[in-house]
Amino acid sequence: MALKSTRYRKVEPAALNRRTTPRHEVYVSSASLKRNGNMSIAATLLDISIYGCRFEADAVFKEGEKVTVTVDEHAPFKATLVWQKTKQAGCRFADALDTEILRTLTLAS
Repeated sequence: MALKSTRYRKVEPAALNRRTTPRHEVYVSSASLKRNGNMSIAATLLDISIYGCRFEADAVFKEGEKVTVTVDEHAPFKATLVWQKTKQAGCRFADALDTEILRTLTLAS
């Protein structure tokens, strides 16, 4: 049985977002993904942070697959696929994204 002092204590909701850096919602339809040795796959960038991004593409990926993400005229970013659900997938960049590139991408959309 709970103590009288804790029985009706209000409990705060759990934090759903445990990310250390915020994700910025974007809509960049000129993104592409390239697997090792394969041709580019058209993708739409949906959100981005300095450590990773979420995109939408008509392709099936495997967790742990290495890809190269290209957005507009920026240099390609090496990344690892972390998850995929239907047409959307998330990846983690091999190196942290430069904050100036992140700023450019978030302001452009």
